[in-house]
Amino acid sequence: MERPVQLTIPISVSYAALESVLQQQLIGMYIPQPEEGSTANPYAQVLDVGIAGDSSANYNLLLRVQIRILRTVLKRDNVDLYASVALAYDNATQQLYVQQFSMDANTSSSFYNTALEVLVNKVAYSQIIEKTRFDLKTIIAPELEKVNSQLQDGMDMKGIKLKGTVSEVSVHDIIPNLDGLSLRLLAQGDLEMMVQDLSNYLPMFAKQV
Repeated sequence: MERPVQLTIPISVSYAALESVLQQQLIGMYIPQPEEGSTANPYAQVLDVGIAGDSSANYNLLLRVQIRILRTVLKRDNVDLYASVALAYDNATQQLYVQQFSMDANTSSSFYNTALEVLVNKVAYSQIIEKTRFDLKTIIAPELEKVNSQLQDGMDMKGIKLKGTVSEVSVHDIIPNLDGLSLRLLAQGDLEMMVQDLSNYLPMFAKQV
């Protein structure tokens, strides 16, 4: 039996790509989420989310969450919350998650900032942090389906045609950097390569003869 092909591919994922995912998950979310049948009003609503790299010793990501306070006691239009985040990755479950974070509010009132930080730590922590858990298997699955649909009929790549099936893709060893995430993508499958044109792969001097 032939052994399947295994490829290890280094990949970089920009924080802008992660930011767009978080915006879809968080924007419009109420804190806390109203339970069915409950008449209690939420404290706040998420308006925007931003991500940037963090070079501090204990953290590697800066998460900005803009919220609108809805309760009368703390009511303001818009408030920016900043979380310094330490990311971790579980190779077994293929999940990228927040291991540790420190939250600060950015207003001109120290009392208001303290009240907001208490609110976040007691009420919003579980909601926001749970939403920042990325299941990479779920993200990869539809992309794998697209690749296999192309490979079924043959994928043309500069004089080479690939046919077959990629059976498994997994992500390993994610490292946060200032401009994005570095990771290793391990792909395994049964592929057949058909060379249709060698001209692109001949040495330059051979092309000039």
